[in-house]
Amino acid sequence: MDAEAQIATLLRRDGELATRLAHVEAYRAKLVRENDSLREENAILKEKVRELTARVNQDSSNSSKPPSSDKPWKDRRPQKPTGRSRGGQPGHAGKTREPFPPEEVDHRVPVKPESCGDCGHDLGDDDLTGGSLAHQVVEIPPVVAEVWEYVFHEALCPGCGETTMAMLPDGVPTTCIGVRFQAILALLSGRCRLTRRETRDTVMALFGEKARISVGTVSAMEKRTSEALAPAYDEALAKIQNADVVNADETSWRESNKLAWLWAAVTPLLTVFRIDKRRNREAFRKLLFNFDGILGTDRFSVYRIHDKERRQLCWAHILRNFLGLEELGGTAKSLGVGGQRIVKAVFREWYRFRNGEITRRGLQHRLAPLRLRLQRLLRRHVNNPAAPARKIAKDLREYGSALWTFARVEGVDPTNNIAERALRKAVLWRKSSFGSASAAGSRFVERMLTVCESLRAQGRSILDFLVLCIRARPDDPTRPTLMPMAG
Repeated sequence: MDAEAQIATLLRRDGELATRLAHVEAYRAKLVRENDSLREENAILKEKVRELTARVNQDSSNSSKPPSSDKPWKDRRPQKPTGRSRGGQPGHAGKTREPFPPEEVDHRVPVKPESCGDCGHDLGDDDLTGGSLAHQVVEIPPVVAEVWEYVFHEALCPGCGETTMAMLPDGVPTTCIGVRFQAILALLSGRCRLTRRETRDTVMALFGEKARISVGTVSAMEKRTSEALAPAYDEALAKIQNADVVNADETSWRESNKLAWLWAAVTPLLTVFRIDKRRNREAFRKLLFNFDGILGTDRFSVYRIHDKERRQLCWAHILRNFLGLEELGGTAKSLGVGGQRIVKAVFREWYRFRNGEITRRGLQHRLAPLRLRLQRLLRRHVNNPAAPARKIAKDLREYGSALWTFARVEGVDPTNNIAERALRKAVLWRKSSFGSASAAGSRFVERMLTVCESLRAQGRSILDFLVLCIRARPDDPTRPTLMPMAG
């Protein structure tokens, strides 16, 4: 083979080798791209797994979930030891029941010693020294239901010859259930949250065989009581629109076996509940349709329709959110840890103010550096790779002054605990009854909850209020009211 043929062969082989090298390089580049893509996908999946694991481990201590949603077997985060034993501490002044004054004692039974406790000598009235010690016992005598029979007599008019039958006296119900009996049924089912069957059994156990009724009668009395409470409820709903400060919250409900929502608007002396099929802005506005005061809530987006300059976010929710970020780990942990330190410092200053150790001006002065610390912390995490951390940082930066309203406005609390406590009764009712079977049942629930929570806060008798509402005529201008001044 001559030199030219050899050179041609070598060139051809070089070309084939170069082609193969190009294919190998292209394949390597493809593998590198695929590897980078897999690494990126793996990082995303790891973050997703971390988020889902954190979501599974969420409870009322690290999220906005209510305590009622916690699993019974959920391990609680151990509390830091305080060094104190359980119960009353040494030096704590115990509380005992104050004795009733003499005018409130219904029966007085003299008890005299019969013999000497030392030598056994018989003792008589002449041996009494005048010293005595009173022991009071509160007892409830047997209460038995009474049957009232109204006999309608007929009379013949001597003038025209027509007969007239007597009419039912005012205040006497047209049903076989008396006013107080009806109020007790409503109290047992609406305040004590007994089922209708349990209510039926309880009244018979308390008041005897004459109080025997059917489950259907309990349901009918609930409807009648709901109608009697409607004017007081409507007045309370209109009145709360003018409150200076209202805390609001919502929880799930069931109506006709479908998901609904129970909303609550709470002030120290007046609480109004409303059940709606929706959990949106329209439903919120049906509860507080004309409210223009300070609104205390969590970070639920529905409440954004209220001006943030008249908002107060719940710091207890924020603390739980930061705790959840710490447990999430990864890039979210630093925001969670730093945020918890700031929130706890805020609460320490608030407790000092509430206990009278510092003035409101002093509170504002001490909160100023904490406010700057929080701003710097949130600014560092607005682009956090972890979506939950990024969302919380952006939300809290957007709310701004809504975090600190409690420091400048009298009567505003930094938490939404007052609304959450009000909803706990509703949650217990929902768990025992699975909600309401109809719209009429929902009206009974919201009206009874409104009456019971408002009267409890005002220290008024629920049973007496129910009796007055049931007995009042629809057009009676002196109907009972839930307004605090009535107490």
